[in-house]
Amino acid sequence: MFFFGIFGIQDREKHVRDFDATICPSCGRLSRAELIEVFTYFHFFFIPIFQWNRRYFVKFRCCPAIFSVDKEYTEELKRGADLDVSQLYKVFGHGNYCPECGSYVDPSFNFCPYCGRRIS
Repeated sequence: MFFFGIFGIQDREKHVRDFDATICPSCGRLSRAELIEVFTYFHFFFIPIFQWNRRYFVKFRCCPAIFSVDKEYTEELKRGADLDVSQLYKVFGHGNYCPECGSYVDPSFNFCPYCGRRIS
């Protein structure tokens, strides 16, 4: 976030649509997914003037994985198409997170301290 007196540039995240009963490609659990639009905007006295750098992502509630979505496929999803996980590209979630509860786990742990599941 940058401020130049009364002007500023910020990033914003906007919820677009929810998808019920979707299987997460990262952890394999049945979950709910959310389509999110992220963009950068210029504002004057906190009133948005113009936006640029639009990106679309799908977040699942079962784990911390985040997937990128192409603009063409995003337009289909906005019009009401069902979510096809084969058209998603994973951008976050490869790391030390518990596949059961989604909590961050120290890499030296063999078990999750929050839910007790074995970390493989």
